[in-house]
Amino acid sequence: MEIKLIPVKAEEKYILSNLYQLYDYDFSEYTKQDINKEGRYDVNIDFFWEGDNRWHPYLIELSGILAGFVVVLLENMDIDPDPTHVIYDFMILKKFRKTGIGHAAAIQTLEMYKANWEIAQMQANIPAISFWRKLIKNYTKDNYTEIFREDRKKYVQTFSNKYT
Repeated sequence: MEIKLIPVKAEEKYILSNLYQLYDYDFSEYTKQDINKEGRYDVNIDFFWEGDNRWHPYLIELSGILAGFVVVLLENMDIDPDPTHVIYDFMILKKFRKTGIGHAAAIQTLEMYKANWEIAQMQANIPAISFWRKLIKNYTKDNYTEIFREDRKKYVQTFSNKYT
């Protein structure tokens, strides 16, 4: 089982846009987002490639088969020389969930960037909270903080892997 993170080029953004339809469908359980009159979710990811170098989208491949995606955001990069890195969006296709692929892809993402990290999950998304808590606890050897942001209704974990 070979897991690769493949940077998404501008000419391939349609692939990521297609995956975002599945992502928004999964999330509609929590967001209550509706589809538009064309039967699609309103997704616009063009800004990932419009000169804003904070965005880093990757496709997740398993032995050459598309298995999901991850988007890393370098938050406040325009004003901070050491920006916090955020897993902005992360999705593994349902058929690959609970197989270790998501765990391996998340670890690979964290290892690409030695940085201060912030990862957040919606309060209602219990599976995501469980996944990220377990992963971060093991990855950091329990050296992280977690808060609940009432204003955002999200759990937020922060940690650093800069010196590991």
